[in-house]
Amino acid sequence: MNKDYWGLWALLCVALLFFVVLSFKTDGFRIGGLEIKTASFAQSAQGDCDDTDTTVTAKAGKRQDKAASKDSTWRAPVDTTAKNILFIGDSMLEGLAPRLASYCHKNGHTLVEVIWYSSSTKCWAETARLTKLINKYHPNYIFVCLGANELYVPDIKRARKPFLKQMLAEIGDIPYLWIGPPNWVKDTGINDLLAENLGKGCFYLSANDHFDRSRDGAHPTRASAHLWMDRVVKWMNTNAAHPIQLKTPVEETRRADHIVIYQPPV
Repeated sequence: MNKDYWGLWALLCVALLFFVVLSFKTDGFRIGGLEIKTASFAQSAQGDCDDTDTTVTAKAGKRQDKAASKDSTWRAPVDTTAKNILFIGDSMLEGLAPRLASYCHKNGHTLVEVIWYSSSTKCWAETARLTKLINKYHPNYIFVCLGANELYVPDIKRARKPFLKQMLAEIGDIPYLWIGPPNWVKDTGINDLLAENLGKGCFYLSANDHFDRSRDGAHPTRASAHLWMDRVVKWMNTNAAHPIQLKTPVEETRRADHIVIYQPPV
């Protein structure tokens, strides 16, 4: 065979070998500062565009995730009608309720404040006191602030879950918001228990908020409690499952329309 032909065949063989090696190098390669992307031989033969499609799909997925995070279809629209609000809980209401009362007065709501000192989910569930209050005051919105007296309970998910479920059963279909305790120590699981069992958009986690504390080291100061309530209201505007109209009041605090006080359980 002519030497010229031998040289041509050799050149073709080298080119074919280069193509085969290149076709199996799916992660591409660099020549100087140039990055060359490749497709595998199998992909080329099957018309498979996974690399390109995966990139597009991933980007689209990120856009979908971002859009889903903004999706508010699970939230009810802001209810602008006047509400009859029942606010129950422990001594934390001393700081929270006067601020909520000022919001209620500004927005045409009525507020029944029920403080049961040193109470817990166990106390409320075992007495069915919540049901009695609902039957008496007929609220169409409920705020709850409980958990401060359960920060130290051991094995809390087993010990307190039935009581929490009982309270939720008593609340029934009434829209509600549960305000978590303002932790001053790491809890044994009360916040996890609440987060896992309360409805979506029905639990405000207070544990990570900053508080100025009273002398007992546990209760927020009155001023700090007022800011706490402001944060809850701000959170409700964008995260609550059942937001209600709560425009910011001019007056700092106000007395609730009706106040009920229960002494600590024995």
